[in-house]
Amino acid sequence: MIYFEVIMIKKTSCVWNFYKLLVAVLFIAPVSLYAQDRDFTTWASTGFKYKVKPAFTLSGKLEWRTKDDLNKTDRWGLDVGGSYSVLPFLKVAAGYEIHYRNRGESGWKFRHRYHFDGTLSTCVQRLKLSLRERFQHTFDRGGDEFLWRSRAKLAYDIPKCKIEPYASVEMYNGLNRGERFDVQRMRYRGGVVLPLSSDWEADVFYCRQWESKARKDIVGVACTYSF
Repeated sequence: MIYFEVIMIKKTSCVWNFYKLLVAVLFIAPVSLYAQDRDFTTWASTGFKYKVKPAFTLSGKLEWRTKDDLNKTDRWGLDVGGSYSVLPFLKVAAGYEIHYRNRGESGWKFRHRYHFDGTLSTCVQRLKLSLRERFQHTFDRGGDEFLWRSRAKLAYDIPKCKIEPYASVEMYNGLNRGERFDVQRMRYRGGVVLPLSSDWEADVFYCRQWESKARKDIVGVACTYSF
C-alpha cells in the first residue's frame, strides 16, 4: 500500500512539473524575431536500440545535419549511450557524443560531449507525458559549454494504430560562469513516430529552434532499429 502511494505521488509530481515547464516556456519564449538570422536545415539519423535486459538498453546513432538553407553540411555526429529503468516511471541514462563540424574558413573540427539524464513519465488515459532533465558538457579546443536541458513531451497513443504523434518543448539553461542559468536556447518540436517494419521505426519531425541571435527551422527524420 505504501509503495502504491509513493508511485502515485511521483506520477502526480511528473504531471505537475510537465505543466509548470510548459507554462513557463510560453512566457519565456521571445515574441519578436525580426532581428534574428534564419536558417532552414535538415537533420537525418540512423541508429539502434539493443535491450540487454528488460530494464537496461544500449543505443547508438549516426547523424548528419545541414546548414545555410541546405547548401552545406553542418556536422556529422556519433552518439552512444545507455538507459536504465529504475522504476516504471523513472529512467536514468548517460551518453557520449563526438561531432565533426564544418567551421567554414576554420575548416572541419572535432567536438566532444557527454550527458546524464533523468526522465519521469506517466500516462493519462491515452496521453503519454514525460519530463526529462539533462546535464551536458560540450568541449573542444576552443573551450567548454555547460548546459542544463529541460524537456516536456506529450504523445498520443491512437487506438488500434501504431502511429504516434507527439509534441515537445525544450529549454536550455546556461551553467557557464556568468550565465546565471539564463535561457540560452529553446526548441519546439512536433512529429510522428511510425513503424517501417517489425524492427524499424521512423520519427519524422519539424523543429523550430530559437536563440538570441538566430533561429532555425529544421525538418528531420530519425530511423531506429530495435532488437
